[in-house]
Amino acid sequence: MTNTHQALPPHRLLLLIGALQCIYVLDFMLVLPLGPDLAAALGFQANQVAWLTAAYTTASLLAGLAAMTRLDRFDRRHALLASLTGLTTALLACAASQSFVTLLIARTAAGLFAAPAIASGMTILIDNTPPPQRGSAIARVMGGFALATIAGIPLSLELSARLGWQAPFLCIAGLALALCLSAAGLLPAQRAHLAGPARPAPLRLLMRPAVRAASLLQGINQFTAFLVIPNFAAFYLLNLNFPRGRLGLLYLGGGVVALITMQLAGHACDRRGPRLPIILASLAFSLGLLPFFDVMALPATLCFILFMAGNAARNVSLAATLSLIPAPPERAGFMALLKLVQDLGVALASGFAALVLGNTGGPLKHTAELASLTLFGALLVPILLGRLQRHRSVEAARAPLAASASHQS
Repeated sequence: MTNTHQALPPHRLLLLIGALQCIYVLDFMLVLPLGPDLAAALGFQANQVAWLTAAYTTASLLAGLAAMTRLDRFDRRHALLASLTGLTTALLACAASQSFVTLLIARTAAGLFAAPAIASGMTILIDNTPPPQRGSAIARVMGGFALATIAGIPLSLELSARLGWQAPFLCIAGLALALCLSAAGLLPAQRAHLAGPARPAPLRLLMRPAVRAASLLQGINQFTAFLVIPNFAAFYLLNLNFPRGRLGLLYLGGGVVALITMQLAGHACDRRGPRLPIILASLAFSLGLLPFFDVMALPATLCFILFMAGNAARNVSLAATLSLIPAPPERAGFMALLKLVQDLGVALASGFAALVLGNTGGPLKHTAELASLTLFGALLVPILLGRLQRHRSVEAARAPLAASASHQS
């Protein structure tokens, strides 16, 4: 453990950060499935829901840029609590919105606080987990994503239908408040990084080849996945004539398999390193794209599950690998940088996919072209991983020399 204070037991830390991951994913994903309810209640056009997502993502990008230069200056516990307090307030403001404009402002505020919250939480997890155990720890925490998909979104839709659209926002705000109070009571100070060497300037961090390679790897991974993720439901319904009544079961099955695969990938990374898990995950990811090429060599349901499993395993494996790049004094800034790159990749991919697919009102067009770009990115990820590992090896070899020169001077 890197923290000089009494450490929180690992299972409690995993529970706290896993809950944070679940709340973050619910907050990020909730607006899209609630779109029709929001539009009907607040009197705006359904296509304006995209503006709510764009505002959230833009705010998250700006917050990530600011956090990259500032988060490492503070006690990580204080940064997490401040971000959670702001996020809780923003979620309450969402529930209190009376118009599209006020909801837009509230979603912008939510994006501003969500980025430093998730960056601080993941940094605390990494700070307090030895490198040989990080793959398993990150896999358990990222299980919050699968849990939000499997249970959180369906439950939110049910709450909206029965109690009104405000109910899901109030419920998530309550969870965020409970997490904030739990973290305040259980989490010790996280100041060990402040007692170490001087923090490098953010631009100096970006000058490191390993950091640039990690950013590129994160961006390519997210961009290629989100070229198709938002369009899976529409493609299966409109192009494959998949039964609407079974769509929920399809996502449930994919989420359960993804949750299991995450744990397996995390354990494999801890024991054998990331290369084999990422290659296998990229293979499963690629097989999941077969229906987009009109190749039905495998059942469509199996292809969807393979894609979900491959994407989940790849995300966990990359997260475990990238956690090894920064030193403690720069770790929060690095995590904020990865969050910024992730948001940018998702936004660019969603916009690009919308342009390629168009809005025909019928079956989606140009799906093979979009899947080809996704497949190219999937095959590129293991190559970029090798490049990152070479940069890490060079930096590791230079570190003792730099430390010796500094000591002699």
